Amino acid sequence: MTMESGKHLAFPFHIADNGKTAQVTNLEQHVQEELIQLILTNLGERVFLPEFGSGVRRLVFNGADQTTDAMTKSVLSQSISRWLGHRIILQNLLIDIQNETIQVEIQYRIAGTNDPRVLTFQRTGG
Repeated sequence: MTMESGKHLAFPFHIADNGKTAQVTNLEQHVQEELIQLILTNLGERVFLPEFGSGVRRLVFNGADQTTDAMTKSVLSQSISRWLGHRIILQNLLIDIQNETIQVEIQYRIAGTNDPRVLTFQRTGG
């Protein structure tokens, strides 16, 4: 799929081999990088967007139980809907928290396509 509405910077931000800022080559890559940013950003971390993020990283250091699992799923699905709802259709969200490890599996498709995608994110504390 081609990029819509211009070019987008790569995440994480870096300089490409040609000496210019790196850019994503397609919409699929851009959307995946947006999801990663949303997962990795803690609530309140962005000064001008304090409500952006999911707070998933901090859960690695908290006690995990079924309540934490359900709350994480709720916060993350609301965040995805709010910040990326115009780009993706969330199909399924799986959260697995065990000891010091949290695994998030996001099953989605890019809006306007029928191509299912899966993003798996795992973070270990300690």
